[in-house]
Amino acid sequence: MAAVANQNRVELTLDSDVFNNLVKIIIDNDELTWLGLEPFGQIGSFRYKDVPNILAFCADHLEYHIVTYTSGDRYVNRYVPGESIYMLATGDKNPYLVFNPWISPRRYLVEEDIFSKLGCEPDQIKRRRKS
Repeated sequence: MAAVANQNRVELTLDSDVFNNLVKIIIDNDELTWLGLEPFGQIGSFRYKDVPNILAFCADHLEYHIVTYTSGDRYVNRYVPGESIYMLATGDKNPYLVFNPWISPRRYLVEEDIFSKLGCEPDQIKRRRKS
């Protein structure tokens, strides 16, 4: 968890588990379809052209709010005009909550594991050629 402050805003950057537990993004397409919405993709996301529908939905159903996936590869817990991917959520509406997968502490562990496996692959190929 880290806080970032500048002239325009303050943001609290969280790891994925904390962000998901607090914000509760709806990723089930069936649930969104049952609510009368038409998501695209596999994880319940909406495109820019769907913004008027989801804004109207959130105005009618105050327990829901919009989460934006920004062009800076971050999930922000508020509506940001002009972006291309949006999601609905039912949890904490604090607009200063942010998830940035590029600074997730676990990201480096995953990368280390991947690079370790990639490094072993040439050795395995060499061993197979010798036998």
